[in-house]
Amino acid sequence: MERCFCLCHRPNRKLPKPRPATLGQLPNIGSGLPAAPSPFGQSHTPSRDPLAVWRADQQAQRIAYFEQLNKELARLGALYDFPSRLGHQEGTTAYLQAFDELKAMLDGKHTPDLKRAVFLVENAYFNNQGSYHDFKQQVEDFADLTRRYIQQQGWDINNPMTPLVALHKMFADTVMIKGQGTEDYLVHYPITYDAEDYRGTEDLTKLFVSKVLATGTGQCYSMPQLFLMVAEELGGKAWLSYAPQHAFVKFKDRNNNWHNLELTNGNLASESWLMASGYVNAETIQSGMYMDTLSLKETIASKLVDLAYGYGYKYGYDPVMKQMLEKALDIHPVNPSGIMLMSNYYTAQVDYIYARMDRNDQAFTRDVRAMEVLQKRNQWYRRLDQLGYQDMPPEAYEAWLQSLDDYRAEQEHRKHLLTIERTLDKNEP
Repeated sequence: MERCFCLCHRPNRKLPKPRPATLGQLPNIGSGLPAAPSPFGQSHTPSRDPLAVWRADQQAQRIAYFEQLNKELARLGALYDFPSRLGHQEGTTAYLQAFDELKAMLDGKHTPDLKRAVFLVENAYFNNQGSYHDFKQQVEDFADLTRRYIQQQGWDINNPMTPLVALHKMFADTVMIKGQGTEDYLVHYPITYDAEDYRGTEDLTKLFVSKVLATGTGQCYSMPQLFLMVAEELGGKAWLSYAPQHAFVKFKDRNNNWHNLELTNGNLASESWLMASGYVNAETIQSGMYMDTLSLKETIASKLVDLAYGYGYKYGYDPVMKQMLEKALDIHPVNPSGIMLMSNYYTAQVDYIYARMDRNDQAFTRDVRAMEVLQKRNQWYRRLDQLGYQDMPPEAYEAWLQSLDDYRAEQEHRKHLLTIERTLDKNEP
């Protein structure tokens, strides 16, 4: 049975079944070639049985045809894996280019850059039609607006907590910011949670940061990414963290106390609430799958998982997806979405091979390579079990998220926020 996966995680959505690769018309072996001249002139050729000659010629053509066919199938990876669409379908090149650049960041050849990584993933989906300059400018404009709010409040910009508290206000509240050189005020409205298709099942762009910047609405994965990018512009330190089918922001105060920022409703969430879903256990915490912080490099690796998912969303399962996931999991071995997607890949690959063998159990179990794929699938299943992963139904996730809006949680949030705001020193006039 295929396990579901989500992007924060990912939408619980089956990837489209792969379409067979178009091999094109194979050449008619032996046709169109000039006859080689005999080095001995017009020597006499002994007569042969015409029927035997015809049969031998047909056999030779059949052998040559299947040799050519097997070479082509092997080239496309279609014997024991899905046929690759790279170079065979419009838009795939954009994903390969994004893969190469993200891989360069992870290999230390390029400086890791979250803004660039987010843009690469989303722009690949749009077949490289976007402008990085425009995307970067939008993030910088958000940061500039936040700086103006900090100045207006008289907060100390050198206090490491100031950018985070100010940015939290920009995400969670309606903020009035005085215009430059005028008495008018600019009204900045909070970024709100988009509950419609929040898993991106029908529209993958629902999960994009560019969608948050364009509409002021997002979900639990896109909003933390935007927060981290703007915080970096302001010099604030914050980290991405995972809970079951969820992502949130973690940061430290000046006393080294950790805080959890839940951006879907702007609250500061307690550890107890994050664990109250019932799907966080000792194994998932000890392994670092949930509740831990991701380094910048691990966050870039998570974008590579997103790239793999986006590729599959558009084109179906493909060996390049597996390459992306292998690289991402090499950097962040406990990435929940990456492990689940890899598990799904091998599940689909087993079914693909099994179907090619006419669902013949005996043929499958006697095939060494087919059984190797089956063993790899089972290894990924065991990996999930060892990490303590449990599937969280959508209705359980929605009920858990809604629970943060209750009165007790709101009171807890306000207490935490007041504690943090007291650490913000006012600038002296």
